[in-house]
Amino acid sequence: MKKFFSKAMAAALCFSAISSALPTVSAAESDYILHSTFESGEESWTPRGSATVAQSSKIACAGTNSLYVSGRTDSWNGCTFALGSSFKAGSEYSFSANVAYTSGSDTDIFHLTLQYNDASGETQYDKIATATAAKNQWTQLANTSYTIPADATDMQLYIETDTSTTSFYADEIIAAAGGTIIEAPDAPEIPITTRPGEFFAGDVNLDTKVDIYDLVPARSGVISGAFSSETAAYAADVNADTFNDISDLALLSQYIIGRDVELKKPEVSSSGEMRTISVYTAEVEPNVIEFDTNDSRQEKAGVQYGTIVSKSYYSDFCKREKKYNVLLPAGYSEDKKYPVMYVMHGYYENQDRMIIKGNGTMYTRQIVGNAIAEGAAEDMILVFPYIYSSQTEADCSGMNDANNIAYDNFEKVLTTELMPLIEKEYSVATGRENTAITGFSMGGRESLLIGMKHPDKFGYVGAICAAPGVTGSFSFASEEEAPSLIFLTAGSNDEVVYTTPEGYHNNFTKNNVPHIWHYVNGGYHGDNSIHAHLYNFVRFAFKADK
Repeated sequence: MKKFFSKAMAAALCFSAISSALPTVSAAESDYILHSTFESGEESWTPRGSATVAQSSKIACAGTNSLYVSGRTDSWNGCTFALGSSFKAGSEYSFSANVAYTSGSDTDIFHLTLQYNDASGETQYDKIATATAAKNQWTQLANTSYTIPADATDMQLYIETDTSTTSFYADEIIAAAGGTIIEAPDAPEIPITTRPGEFFAGDVNLDTKVDIYDLVPARSGVISGAFSSETAAYAADVNADTFNDISDLALLSQYIIGRDVELKKPEVSSSGEMRTISVYTAEVEPNVIEFDTNDSRQEKAGVQYGTIVSKSYYSDFCKREKKYNVLLPAGYSEDKKYPVMYVMHGYYENQDRMIIKGNGTMYTRQIVGNAIAEGAAEDMILVFPYIYSSQTEADCSGMNDANNIAYDNFEKVLTTELMPLIEKEYSVATGRENTAITGFSMGGRESLLIGMKHPDKFGYVGAICAAPGVTGSFSFASEEEAPSLIFLTAGSNDEVVYTTPEGYHNNFTKNNVPHIWHYVNGGYHGDNSIHAHLYNFVRFAFKADK
């Protein structure tokens, strides 16, 4: 019997989805009127709506690159291509495009669409091909006999989704003469990284189902003491006693034959090892989007959202009570350990600003809840403290050096008073791999000051429209001692701190410290920059474990 405690990390593989209805006859490439492979860039494909497009080497349907479409705030946002003189109105063509996505719901509907102007000058839209795609699989959109309307001018080919705003990849977009069969490429498998905690109890073969096919790898692992991955070993420990033994096999067998027994999911312990800032920043950067999506702010049917708890504690440093808010995840349980994110307000503001009341409605609860429900973010606890920490005054009385120092005092209050309190009162996973910090304006200044001073405590550091006054080296002793992620957000219309955040960005750049520079066009010193930052930051926090 082998006891295990180390962090789980494994990969499950999905096969490409190819429509079985298409004959297996390929056209000669020389017959193609359009062939976008994205091996040499975006190849004249441009963004549609709020989307951004960029060549990506993360996954590809064929070759080594694809087109990555992100930043979508509506379903019609996507990628578009202007059809030139090679395409004639009234003529028949064969069109094919391959799409894939790696986060969000299990399935999504994609459309290959033609936009054109009709004889009266009105803009029209016509679906060329539609397909339901499964997450982590390449799916072909194809129509071998599509006739362009006879009065069409100014024709644009584009890819969109039916209702979602998920980011997606496109590759091998082809057009040929009508009747041409364009075979879907034999796409390479898309690797799915199974992180610690992301498994079902009993799902030993990691196919997201618990059935008889899990018994063979479970028996093999118990007999040999070796499983296909550490995640599989955790999944096989169905009585959650940290051992893989015959009692797990008996319980799993009873469950599979329909007995009324419960499979338990063991708690996954973390080794504390994290991917370095260079490695993790490179992984994060292609997935950052400029704005939060519209649907991320909506409360959706069937989704449970977190609970806001307002509390206070006595600060020995300040000699008085200090208030804070906590956002507990839906289904919060003392039986589970949760990572913690500290989120700080700006000058003259308080603990309510980042969660209850902003310039308008603060959608933090919805943005976090939707990200968790989608599987895009970890279950987490968020803490919103009142950060003003004067030893003589309860509240900020002016914008001057004395009050600046009171805000800077929060570093001591946080690390010696509030963090130990949160770890005592809530079921918290400790260690820098489970601790993040971010803030807005003066809170952004404090986040950077604290994050640079205590990289041993905070593995993820963010700052939104950070205020002036951050001092320090803007560097770390080594990659291993640095946080795994530094995420700086700035707004183009910030008329309070202006270009201060860019100065911090330049300081990190000058010192060769990898970081995310998230520039929000139209972002002001307030809610829209905050929402855009939180949408991204909660998705990338607590995921740099090796």
